[in-house]
Amino acid sequence: MKNALRTYSFLLIALLCITLSACDNAADDSTNRLLSTGAKIGAVQGSIAEFTKAIKLDSTSAKTYAGRAAVKYATGDNKGAITDLTKAIELAPKSATAYSARAAAKFTEGDIPGAMADFISAAQFVVFSSFSKESGN
Repeated sequence: MKNALRTYSFLLIALLCITLSACDNAADDSTNRLLSTGAKIGAVQGSIAEFTKAIKLDSTSAKTYAGRAAVKYATGDNKGAITDLTKAIELAPKSATAYSARAAAKFTEGDIPGAMADFISAAQFVVFSSFSKESGN
């Protein structure tokens, strides 16, 4: 039983790493497309500016921080994305989406332990929320 649990855990971690790698490759592709045309770069910078304005109006919106983080991550600003996602997590501490997005950004930056910790947190929130939905039926 112990060996089966170890094998299952290893496979789960491997799957998470593969997922992270795929996310990283997709982000690289979208960054290249964005940078290949000057018009899109301006649109992206405008999006970041709009999210920043929205944050100034309501600094308690985790979704706004996460949205700005997504744009930053797409443009290769992983550290900026991590900062925004950390704030989103402070505002919505049970957001599996924010944890998994921050995990992807941390993985891209080479912070494997931090990425794994965030993926585990995201997985826990997903599992616990599905159990609570099932118990409510």
